[in-house]
Amino acid sequence: MSWTREIINKINQSTTIQNQPFDENKTPLQDIPLWVVTINKHIYLRAGKGKESKWYQAGIKNGGQIKVDGQIFKINYRPVTDKNEEQNVTKAYLEKYHGQYPIDMMISPTCANATVELIQS
Repeated sequence: MSWTREIINKINQSTTIQNQPFDENKTPLQDIPLWVVTINKHIYLRAGKGKESKWYQAGIKNGGQIKVDGQIFKINYRPVTDKNEEQNVTKAYLEKYHGQYPIDMMISPTCANATVELIQS
């Protein structure tokens, strides 16, 4: 299922979204506000602590949900392994969050290696 232009626009206007990865019982494990970027109709997140982040590991394994403008969307987290796609996400982070803290961390190799695309499930 593809993201609608309306949801993409709402995300582009937001600084963060609420990320809620699931535990093994499909219950939200955490409720974390995260920076979010889009490229065309694709939505991306990065884990500040890299692949060791609890939400990253739970999300990859169990899926999760996000809240956008009061709506909840069930998602799967697709690890980004293509270096060109990863670089494009880095550019999107720089464009959206230039000059904000902690942009240097979010474009670091540790975080870049923990980039995920959010896929509606």
